[in-house]
Amino acid sequence: MADTFLAEQSTWQMAQRIRTDEKDSWVMLTRDGKIVPIADEKILYTSRTRVSLDLSTPKELSVDEPFGIKSSDGLVYITNERVIYLPANPTEAFRSFFTPILNITDTHVYSSWIGPWSWSGIVKPVPGGGIPMGIPRIELKFTFKEGGHHDFQNKYEWLKERLHHARELGMNPGHNFEPPPPYDPEAAGPSSGANATDEAEVDVEAQSQPPQPTPDEPPPDYLEAQTQAINIQYEERTRSEAERR
Repeated sequence: MADTFLAEQSTWQMAQRIRTDEKDSWVMLTRDGKIVPIADEKILYTSRTRVSLDLSTPKELSVDEPFGIKSSDGLVYITNERVIYLPANPTEAFRSFFTPILNITDTHVYSSWIGPWSWSGIVKPVPGGGIPMGIPRIELKFTFKEGGHHDFQNKYEWLKERLHHARELGMNPGHNFEPPPPYDPEAAGPSSGANATDEAEVDVEAQSQPPQPTPDEPPPDYLEAQTQAINIQYEERTRSEAERR
């Protein structure tokens, strides 16, 4: 009964969030407009000014309400986790866009005879990212009006290769992008015998401590975490069903 209630409550909360949050910014920013990084995130590339963004529903998808967003001027960033776009003049309808690196496929670089270079790809939307759930993929295009597409493409391809390699090795894809510091014998610490003695003393102290009582209440934010997990599963399932249509 409790599980049924939780699922129904989560579905209602998700419906409310879908109606109200599609226009919200999904990139946290400081008051002066700088990106607030997620855990262990580092900015690896920042574009020149005047990059435009075009998000649109692929033509081959048959959807009742095609989705689209345009921005004529902004900056694009590459971090070790995401591609981020911030419009120069954010509005209530559009404040930012991001996608994980490995959610982008089928990328191309192209240009008209006299126009600026553009970069495009197909993006798998993230749950809760503001893209309607009935759209399983979205077309992304950046146009570099002041140049710089080559640097963007090189950094993106380098990072994508590293992320794929890290995933194949079972590593955390967004980490381990910097070599370890050189070995310093003086900073290695005391000998192994001293370490063993210290560890033995720690074990004795740990055994002397009384066992901690088992909590009889859920941890803080437990319900919110469960709700978010259910929301993500529901949105991913809805996108998968839309993809099979």
